[in-house]
Amino acid sequence: MSQRPLVMRIITRLAGGGPPVHATLLNRHLVKHGFDSILVFGDCASTEMNMEYLIAGGDRVERVSTLGANPNPACDLLALFELWRLMRRYRPTIVHTHTAKAGVLGRIAALLAGVPCVVHTYHGHVLEGYFGAFANWCLCQTEKALAHLSTALFTVSRQQADELSNRFSVAAPDKFHVVPLGLDLSPFLSIPVPDFNAPVLTVGWLGRFVPIKNLPLLIDIATLAAKRRLPLNFLIAGDGPERTQLEEEIRDRQLPNIRLLPWQDKVDRVIEQCHLMILTSHREGTPLALIQGMASARPFLSTPAGGTIDLMIGTCKPTATAWWYDNAVLSSSSPDAFIQVLESILADRRRLLSMALSSRSFAQASFDEPRLVGDIANLYQHLLSRQDSASRAIVERFL
Repeated sequence: MSQRPLVMRIITRLAGGGPPVHATLLNRHLVKHGFDSILVFGDCASTEMNMEYLIAGGDRVERVSTLGANPNPACDLLALFELWRLMRRYRPTIVHTHTAKAGVLGRIAALLAGVPCVVHTYHGHVLEGYFGAFANWCLCQTEKALAHLSTALFTVSRQQADELSNRFSVAAPDKFHVVPLGLDLSPFLSIPVPDFNAPVLTVGWLGRFVPIKNLPLLIDIATLAAKRRLPLNFLIAGDGPERTQLEEEIRDRQLPNIRLLPWQDKVDRVIEQCHLMILTSHREGTPLALIQGMASARPFLSTPAGGTIDLMIGTCKPTATAWWYDNAVLSSSSPDAFIQVLESILADRRRLLSMALSSRSFAQASFDEPRLVGDIANLYQHLLSRQDSASRAIVERFL
C-alpha cells in the first residue's frame, strides 16, 4: 500500500465553468508534490455543457452517476452511499469537495467513513440569488453545520472569504484559506496584443446562459451601443437554459452588433477575436473568462460582482458610476454606466494598451497553474501536520 497521502476530490459534475478546470488540473498535478489523487464526479444533464473532455488518459477518476446537479432525494441518498463506499475502498487521507451538492454529500460521507482531513472549496456560493428567502436560510444553516465537519474551508477570493465569514457567519475567519484560481495560461499568453486602433472594437462575453449572469444587462448595453452607433461589436459565446430567450431578444431587437456562438472548448480562439472582455453578473466567485482574457492582454469591464473586485490592480480612480484601475474598470449595474465607460475608452484608446499589458502581467504572476498546485499542496501539508501535532498532544496527555 502506498505511503503517499491520497486525496479524493469530489465535484458534482464536470459542467460549464471554472470548477471543472480547477478540479481536473489539481487531480492531475498534485502527484508532483507527493500526493496521490483521484477525482470523483457525477453525470451532466443533457442540457449542460459537458466538460469531461478535460480528463486526460492518465487521470485517475471514478464516476458516481447519481451525483448530478438536480436535487432528488432517492438519487442523493444513493450518491451518498456510493461516495461512502468509495471512501471505504480507497481510504483517502484527504477528501476535498467542490461545488455545492458535492460539498454537502461528500462531507457527510467523509464523516461517516472516518476520513481524517476534510476540505471544501467555495467557487461561489448559492446562499443568495438562486432561491427564495426560506431556502436561503436552510442552505445557510446547512453550510454552518458542514463547516463544523470540515478541517478547513477554501475560497478563490478574499472578498468571498470575508462574505462567507462575516456576512453569512458560515465559520470563523481563521477557518478560511484564500487560494486564487490557477490554470494553464500558455495558450493565452501566446495571443498577440490586439490592435486597439481598429475601426471597430470587439467586446467579448463568455459563460453560462443562466440568470445569475445577468444577460438582460448585456443585451441592454448592446442595444444602447447600437442606438448610439458606437463602433463596437459584441461576441457572445456560451450555452445554457436562457439561450432560446437570448436568441429571441437579439432577433426582436434586430441587433446587428451581436454575434452569438455556442459553447467553446477552445476559448483562446474566441478571446483572440476580442479587444476587451465584459462581465455583467449579479454574483461571481472568480470569473475564469476574465483571467483568461487578462492573460491574453484583454482588459475588462465588469459589474463589481463577488471576487471580480479582487482582480483589480493599481490605484482606483472613481467617477460618478465607475471605478477605473490599471487593468480594468468596474461599473455600476446599468446600461448607461457601461456605455459611458465604453465611450470614454473609444475617445482615448491609448489607455487600452497600458491596461492590456498590466492585465497580462498580473494574470501571469497570480493565476498560473504551478502556483495553484503549490499553494494547495502546501496547505494540505499544513493541515496534515497540524492534525499529527494534535494527535501527539492527545497521546502525550494520557501517557
